[in-house]
Amino acid sequence: MCTSIFTETEDKKHFLARTMDFSFPLDGNPIFLPKNYSWNLSNGEKVVNKFAILGTGRKIGEDYLFTDGLNEKGVGIAELYLPGDAVYDKEEVEGKNNLTPWEFINWILGNFGSIDEIKDVLKDIRFIEKPISLLGKSPPLHFIVGDTTGRVVAIEPTGGELEFKENPVGVMTNTPTLEWHIQNLRNYIGVQPKQFSPKRYGEFIAEPFSQGTGTSELPGGYTPSHRFVRAAFFKEHIDKAKNEEEGVTNIWQILSTVRVPKGIVVMNSNGEDYTQYISAMCLESKSFYFTPYENNQISKVEINDELLSNGKVVVFNVVRKQMYQVSEGEVQ
Repeated sequence: MCTSIFTETEDKKHFLARTMDFSFPLDGNPIFLPKNYSWNLSNGEKVVNKFAILGTGRKIGEDYLFTDGLNEKGVGIAELYLPGDAVYDKEEVEGKNNLTPWEFINWILGNFGSIDEIKDVLKDIRFIEKPISLLGKSPPLHFIVGDTTGRVVAIEPTGGELEFKENPVGVMTNTPTLEWHIQNLRNYIGVQPKQFSPKRYGEFIAEPFSQGTGTSELPGGYTPSHRFVRAAFFKEHIDKAKNEEEGVTNIWQILSTVRVPKGIVVMNSNGEDYTQYISAMCLESKSFYFTPYENNQISKVEINDELLSNGKVVVFNVVRKQMYQVSEGEVQ
C-alpha cells in the first residue's frame, strides 16, 4: 500500500509527494548523498553518481537505498508496491543494464536530469528478481516520476521492457496497473464538491439532509482503487496553492484522506499496514518535507550550497515522538 500525487502551484512549483504504507518497519530518514557518491549494485558493478540526491532512505549493508527522493536537477521519483502485476527477469539479460528494482531510485536520481533522459535509456534496463536482505524477498514495485517541466510518468515492470506511461491524473497507488485506475475514475463522474439540488418525487420535494451530498458516493476504504479515487478527487478540487508553502499545506491535507492509522488495515498474517511516513519534494527549490507516523510535525531539508559543497553523506534523524508548540497567552 502507498499513495502518491504530483501537484503544481500557481507560481509553477512542482511537487511529488507520497504516503509510505507498509507493515514492516522501514525506519527511513531523510538522507543526502553528494555527487560522485560511489556505490555497488547487487551484481558487484560499481556506480558513481553524477548528481546529488536527497530522499527517504536507510543504509543496508554498505550502501544507502531509497524509497523516494529527488536530485539536484529537479527529478523526483517514488516507488510503490505492485503485487501480482510486477514481473521481473529471473536471470540477467545479456547486453542490458541489469538492476534490481530496489536499486532503481538511487541509479535514476544519481545519473539522469530529466524524464526525457530516463526515457532514452529505459529500453535497455531489465529488472532482475533478487531478494533484498531487509525483507528477504524482491519487492514488487512500480514507480512514479516527475520533473520541473510538470511532466509526470509511471514506470511499470510487467515483463520484458519497462513500460513508460504518461500519467494524466498525477496519482498512483497499487495494483492494478495505472490504466485500470484511470478508467475506473469513470465510475465516479457523479462525485462533485457542490451540493446536490433538491429532487421531486410526486408531491414530495427531497431536500438534502446536510452539506456534502455531492461527495456521498466518494469511496471511503483503503483499497488501492478507493485511495486512487479519493486522491484524484481531492487533488483536482482543493483550492489551488499559490506558492510552495501553500503547496505543502495542500499536500498534507490531500494525503490525510488516504493516510492509514495503525490497526485499521490488518493482513491475514495479523501484520498491520499503516502510513509510516509522508514525504513531499519541491522539484524547483530542491526541498524535501517529511513527517513520520509518530510525530505530526513537518521536517524540511534542502539541497543547498552547503550540502553540495560539503561532499559528505548526511543522515537527518527525524524526531519520532509527538511534539507540541506551546502557545503564549495574551492578557486582554
